[in-house]
Amino acid sequence: MPLSRLLNRNPLGEKHEQAVRKQVEKLRAERRKRFRVLVSVKDEETLYVVRMAARLANCPTCDIVLLYVRPIDRSGSIHVQLARRNILQAGVELPGLRILRAGLEVLQEELGLNIEECETAASQMGAWGDPVGDAKVAYTCPDGREIVLKLKVSPDIASGILDQYELGPYNLIIMGEPVRWKKSGLWLLFHHVVAERVLAMAPCSVMIARDTLDRRGFFIYLDGSARSYNGMRRAAVLACEAGEPITLFAVAPTQDELRQAQKIVDKGREILEKLDIPVRATKVAAGDVVKSIVQQGADHLVIAVTDRGRTRLQRIFFGSIASEVARLASTSVLDVRLSG
Repeated sequence: MPLSRLLNRNPLGEKHEQAVRKQVEKLRAERRKRFRVLVSVKDEETLYVVRMAARLANCPTCDIVLLYVRPIDRSGSIHVQLARRNILQAGVELPGLRILRAGLEVLQEELGLNIEECETAASQMGAWGDPVGDAKVAYTCPDGREIVLKLKVSPDIASGILDQYELGPYNLIIMGEPVRWKKSGLWLLFHHVVAERVLAMAPCSVMIARDTLDRRGFFIYLDGSARSYNGMRRAAVLACEAGEPITLFAVAPTQDELRQAQKIVDKGREILEKLDIPVRATKVAAGDVVKSIVQQGADHLVIAVTDRGRTRLQRIFFGSIASEVARLASTSVLDVRLSG
């Protein structure tokens, strides 16, 4: 080793870096054993996404992280004295704090939690030169469940959500329906669209939630591929844990091929029955795939469509059945990813 490198080495620094790396790897390994849901909230009108998360992740092995992404403060309007570890619990009103507190109240109501019984840990980290940066409060409940409130600073909401995934990992991202949908393509990379970018770029499953919590059941689309059956298993386990009935659905190009579509859903039923997961019904239809899924699944709580395994760039340029269904459906849509 050159003398210059020997002189510049910092053994204590290297040991500290290795210790931190091991600690991070251990934390991520522990998180992989749990079902972790990242919920993006933006205002009180979209708190139905929190209710959806509570409905789908109502068990002690599920953790829920409520995320509010705020813009970088470059004006100096946020005084640096506010940058303290307990900022989410303080009386100050940074953008998003009120929404996160309201979301926590929803979770307490829906899950029957008493936050006073939970262990609390607060932390803060500098980000983007913002005087406050990222801040969070984690509540560890007596049954082992973790509820986290995360206030994150980012140039735009989609980037904030995707960056938060990297701090996870997460099994599912839930976000509300956009006011209006934008087109896919390279345009997504250079504009601050949210739902489209997260759908195209998130490594894990993504749900576009709608305020239709009065509906029941998972409507799971199958195309007969091994990948769709694997995605069906994931969606069915989620439905079963949430106590939601399951309907399997397949589409044939023409009326003459309906028998093949029926074989697809019958095989799906057999697979789930071997897992002791009941199937309430199977349905088939002929015609356009996206239109058939949207029409037939309209009265269900969730329509589940398995991602075809395309890369991020392929999803950006060419879209997917799941993204088209999410755009056109009148109920919540789950884009099942097998990598997350």
